[in-house]
Amino acid sequence: MQAASQTPRAEQTDLISWGSKAFALLAELGIPPLPEHYTLFYHYAEGKNPQLNEDIDKAMNGRMPFSQHLLKNFYNRYIVAAANDSALHEVTQGTNRLLGEVLRVVGEFGKETSGYNADIDSYLQKMSVDIADHSVQGLIKEIISTTVAMRERGESLHHKLTASKDEIETLKKNLDQLTHESQRDFLTGVYNRKALDKMLAEQFAQQADISVLMLDVDHFKKFNDKFGHLLGDEVLKIVARAITYCVRGKDIVARYGGEEFCVLLPSTPLQGATKVAENIRTTIATRDLKRKDTGESFGSITVSIGIAQVRHSDTAETLLKRADEALYKSKHTGRNRVTAEGE
Repeated sequence: MQAASQTPRAEQTDLISWGSKAFALLAELGIPPLPEHYTLFYHYAEGKNPQLNEDIDKAMNGRMPFSQHLLKNFYNRYIVAAANDSALHEVTQGTNRLLGEVLRVVGEFGKETSGYNADIDSYLQKMSVDIADHSVQGLIKEIISTTVAMRERGESLHHKLTASKDEIETLKKNLDQLTHESQRDFLTGVYNRKALDKMLAEQFAQQADISVLMLDVDHFKKFNDKFGHLLGDEVLKIVARAITYCVRGKDIVARYGGEEFCVLLPSTPLQGATKVAENIRTTIATRDLKRKDTGESFGSITVSIGIAQVRHSDTAETLLKRADEALYKSKHTGRNRVTAEGE
């Protein structure tokens, strides 16, 4: 037996309960009751996103202490990204609906065109008989009348298609924008992990010869603790810009997670990838970080990089794993260095 749908009163009770729990948690954890914080903990109280609840539970248990940076990260990952997915779905649905309408109108016009052609054939057959009797005037009037009606239907179709075309173009622009945003890391602007996984799978499907760089910012936690998460975010932006500056147009730069980045280098052997990695490393290491308003220097930052080249037996996972192992070696043999697999 199917359960009865929830009554409006019951739904209202749930809303009040979730809202109260959200405010109580904010007060208990000492988190300012800002709108984004309330929204985040309201979704936690609602319990419809297991991954969100798991991450917040870890933070509440002390495994990931709450900070402004962490709350911002959660909000962008679970609230903003979900809103983009919803908007993307709405735009896609709208586009499909309009395309369906265009196809319907075109189909109807096609049927009318077939009917018109059949009418003309019929008139011509009659005309071949009536010509002998010199009585074609009536047939000519019918042909003219049918042709005028067909022209009017054609004009109506043109107007309908023009209106639909304008709306479809608007929806397409929105769809392109949302697709672009859904593939980008909200902080640095480079590709996100989801887009990276998709692009790497495409490279494997094409059996492309690629190398991979795994890059990690050295001592990033210490920098965050010393100067704050806002400056930490600026460091990640600087690193992302430096990597992008050092690669070619067809190369793919993505934020892999936290302070870690990944670069896909199509048609690049290990030796060439090493040169790219060294260029990235030195470009970042020679940057002197300064506060814009006071000119105060924060010193420099460095990165460690690991490199792997695809093998015939590889999967995306095994290729990334070898690059990550090379990165691990760079970090544990002095940092601020590049290590290729096998070294």
